[in-house]
Amino acid sequence: MSPVRQASSSSSSSSSSSALSVGQLVSNPQTASGEVDGVNLEEIREFAKAFKIRRLSLGLTQTQVGQALSATEGPAYSQSAICRFEKLDITPKSAQKIKPVLERWMAEAEARHRAGMQNLTEFIGSEPSKKRKRRTSFTPQALEILNAHFEKNTHPSGQEMTEIAEKLNYDREVVRVWFCNKRQALKNTIKRLKQHEPATAVPLEPLTDSLEENS
Repeated sequence: MSPVRQASSSSSSSSSSSALSVGQLVSNPQTASGEVDGVNLEEIREFAKAFKIRRLSLGLTQTQVGQALSATEGPAYSQSAICRFEKLDITPKSAQKIKPVLERWMAEAEARHRAGMQNLTEFIGSEPSKKRKRRTSFTPQALEILNAHFEKNTHPSGQEMTEIAEKLNYDREVVRVWFCNKRQALKNTIKRLKQHEPATAVPLEPLTDSLEENS
């Protein structure tokens, strides 16, 4: 193989490896104990395992960790990001970026726990719950329009949803949730009706038929 082709092959191999998740790479004997993009895969794997154990020992959920980190580090550190990291469903570069943030956060969480803050409520960010939006109350006129649209189409398109929201002067997300809840309520109603339906009776043959056969 020529040097140019060899270099191209090596570059292609490196590029394809970096596109794989850490979990895929550590399960491959050829890359399990090596490095990809300068990232030590074994080190990431061990840290992810240790982080999960430490998190559980503190009685914290992935959601709680995600809320706390999102408040201080940004939306990139959400519950789904924590979940993917612990499952190693993350690229080496992303894992290397999130690892020091998780190390720093966990060290502070454990320090607070040792100091006596058993439930870690203040640290894990009870703040998001304070910022929870108030439940939206629809006017009778708005409900009438929403129900009319629902009767015509239970699954409006994104464009239709936007038009309805603008017409009613409500947030689009609020309208989307209303349709979701309405569909679920309809499903539950149908389910309950089916459960209470009487068993279908077997039709009896006309009496005249049996008389004719016996005659």
